[in-house]
Amino acid sequence: MNRPLPTIGVDKYTFFKVLSDTSAQTEYDGGVELLGTVEIAPTDSGGATVFDADNGAYDVASYIEKIGHEITNADIPPEVDALWRGVTVNNGVVEIGNDTKTVYFGVAWRILKSDGTYRYVRYYKGAYSFASNVGGKTKASSGSVDNQTAKATYTAVERTSDSKYYAYIDEADIPQGTTREDFEENWFSDLDYMPAI
Repeated sequence: MNRPLPTIGVDKYTFFKVLSDTSAQTEYDGGVELLGTVEIAPTDSGGATVFDADNGAYDVASYIEKIGHEITNADIPPEVDALWRGVTVNNGVVEIGNDTKTVYFGVAWRILKSDGTYRYVRYYKGAYSFASNVGGKTKASSGSVDNQTAKATYTAVERTSDSKYYAYIDEADIPQGTTREDFEENWFSDLDYMPAI
């Protein structure tokens, strides 16, 4: 087992609109990289339930729930806001009403580790939810600028084609013969990509 290393950064947050998801396969649109990623915090939680029989604990079942993540970004641009909410942009204006709909996306990113290698993560299908990103705080009259960020929550759902939620791999586990450049090109363009053994 490799020595655990702290993580020190995150980038290349790339999302892919789910075009269709059937028992046969899942199809995605091309990936779009969202610049300005500050933090990605998993929202996963879980636990265990105990089934009692014969006057004691008979069986224990573990579970994971609330699978997904919260992203903190420098900003969520209007065109991305519209895509994630499933609304159209009208002459550059994003109008929010009660006509928003659930739109599903896959997503991939990488996490920098303290030794300079990466952990690569991808979620196969999920939807975004977030409060309005039009809030703000007044600029300070003196001193350093207080930077503000935008947040969104991504809730993963089971992919119909294979019942999977997410996957990840450390750079050290990429099969020999596959360069990091080739791996990244595929990881950030094809959510079904698996490195050849």
